Amino acid sequence: MPHMPEIQALIRLLDDDDKEVFAQVHERLKSYGPSIIPELEKAWAEESDILTHTRLEELIREILLDDLFKHWENWLTSDQPDLLTGAYLVARYHYPELQWDDITKKINKIKQSIWLELNYNQTPLEQIHIFNQIFYDYHNFRGIQVSADYQDYCINNVLELRKGNAIGLGVLYQVLANELNLPVYGVTLARHFILSFCKRNIFDFSPMRNTESEVMFYINPINRGSIFSRNEINDYLQKAGVEPRRAYFAPAGVKSIVAELLSNLMEMYEQQHRYDRMNDMHKLLVKLQQTA
Repeated sequence: MPHMPEIQALIRLLDDDDKEVFAQVHERLKSYGPSIIPELEKAWAEESDILTHTRLEELIREILLDDLFKHWENWLTSDQPDLLTGAYLVARYHYPELQWDDITKKINKIKQSIWLELNYNQTPLEQIHIFNQIFYDYHNFRGIQVSADYQDYCINNVLELRKGNAIGLGVLYQVLANELNLPVYGVTLARHFILSFCKRNIFDFSPMRNTESEVMFYINPINRGSIFSRNEINDYLQKAGVEPRRAYFAPAGVKSIVAELLSNLMEMYEQQHRYDRMNDMHKLLVKLQQTA
């Protein structure tokens, strides 16, 4: 970290008309990474010049995005990328100051309340009934059928506001279930996201493995955890005019679920003509697909 006078001198040069000078200053400031963000934000708040204001905004955005990409690549290349970290990093794109501990504390509190009521000698249907009672009735989580707000995809907001769309709420449901050692896994159904309760924990989601045969029943996260069967998925696909595929019935791995989350956000941002955010989601998705 450079001395404060050096930072301030570099910031003052951000309004330089010489493109070469600006480029050098921009890269120099960017090289310091996230530690320089507070000073940049302070300068942004005090700056009245439109050009410098805009350049500070872009610099802050680039530094935050570069830092996120480093964490993203570390997660992707870890031995066992977990769903909570993937969802957290997607949320952190939208909320750069989001803290991991804030998320885990809230999740642990909900997990504890479900664990106190759960009986592992019960049948899977009974276990999910108890889970749903605590999750939807006691903690008041609810699903949203139609959403055009990025908040409904972000796990921190789902936890805070107690609401989310199918994949936002579904990811939280799976994280909690897995923390409680319940074999619940997401299914990337066409234009929807559902969950499956399996016969056992699954560690291998490779295409060669017939994970569909492990499914006991399906769960709809936005309809208070209602239970349904394969036949109802077939009916849904038929009404939607969609050709059945294995992915619409089989439990999905962590990377497939996070890829679905990113794809949903990309589609939403495209509809809103927010192409900068759409492109950022695409970059994260490409990195993920390269390691899948």
